[in-house]
Amino acid sequence: MDLKGLVLGLVIGLVLGFGVLYGLSRTNGASTTTASTTASRIFSVGAAGTLKFAFGKLLEIYSQLYPSVSVGQPLFEGSGKLAQDEVASKQFSLVAAADTATIPNVLFKNNLADYEIAFGVTQMAIIVDLNTTVGREVYDLWKQAQQYQPLSVQWNATWSEIFKAIALSSAKVGVSDPFTDPSGYQAICMIKLAGLTFFNNASLLYDAIYGNPSKYVMRTTEVDLLSLMASGQIDFVLSAYLSNAIPQVQEYKGLAYITLPPQVNLGSLDYASYYHSVNATWTEAGRTKTFACNPVIYTFTVPKTAPNPEAAVEFALLLFSPEGQDVLRSYGIQPISPGVVYGNYSDVPAPLKPFTVPLSQVPQYAPAFP
Repeated sequence: MDLKGLVLGLVIGLVLGFGVLYGLSRTNGASTTTASTTASRIFSVGAAGTLKFAFGKLLEIYSQLYPSVSVGQPLFEGSGKLAQDEVASKQFSLVAAADTATIPNVLFKNNLADYEIAFGVTQMAIIVDLNTTVGREVYDLWKQAQQYQPLSVQWNATWSEIFKAIALSSAKVGVSDPFTDPSGYQAICMIKLAGLTFFNNASLLYDAIYGNPSKYVMRTTEVDLLSLMASGQIDFVLSAYLSNAIPQVQEYKGLAYITLPPQVNLGSLDYASYYHSVNATWTEAGRTKTFACNPVIYTFTVPKTAPNPEAAVEFALLLFSPEGQDVLRSYGIQPISPGVVYGNYSDVPAPLKPFTVPLSQVPQYAPAFP
């Protein structure tokens, strides 16, 4: 998503120009590293599960640009679990999360990072099983809604029917765990916003789903839910981002996804204040946590313990290049360009600074960050 008045023209040649030969000054004053030592150290990425497809493609491009770099097997899983894994293993050179809170709450607090860069925004979607009667009903209603003027009487009535069919019927839904995956609490945010927007009651749909254990099936991460739908155990996946819905409905026959209005989909920085009108509270195993409802923003950092920080910076430069941003768009991620830095801007690697701005320069987006 272009930040107003701050769009930078990024040229892929600049990415290539840095190559593996540039030296990255470390914050502790260590000397620069050579291309040979950079190539000899494994470069591994840990990222939110919903970045599997976009980052998978970007890693293919990266390997073609830098064939001498040893690229390790990436890990894609729920952002919360991923961050905890990084604290324990310190194995990743680049960590990417599906919200703005995970990296500060885990990596900042464990002194593994002190900045994150927001590089893209996606939106919540709902994956629908067209093999079921209720799935076809919702999909047909959604197509009708696209024909109406937003906020018109017909539009509001049709969206009300969509959410009634999902939440107030015998349909079964799949969600991910709020404690291990941001899409878990973001699904709660989306359902509460839908209740507020279309029924003037933020609790109505939430209580109907989450207050009934037989209504939902929960898994660690949203990518674990598609197999349940393929086997007929659920009718809808609520913990879905457009960034994973696009490729996954292509992989599984008979599935489709529906996009949601901006008031509900957590996909607009301009609606951040409205999203804050609800929050998500979850209790599990005697532990209760409340999550702020923010736009679905992808962020990354290069941990202080990164085994190959030079390669991580090269990958980030690719991410901000025109080619990289085309890849993001193809998977339902709107680039944030320039990237917005939350935390210690002075520790952002020098090659990335031309493609980023500190949050203080775009205060209108501050509500979307911790």
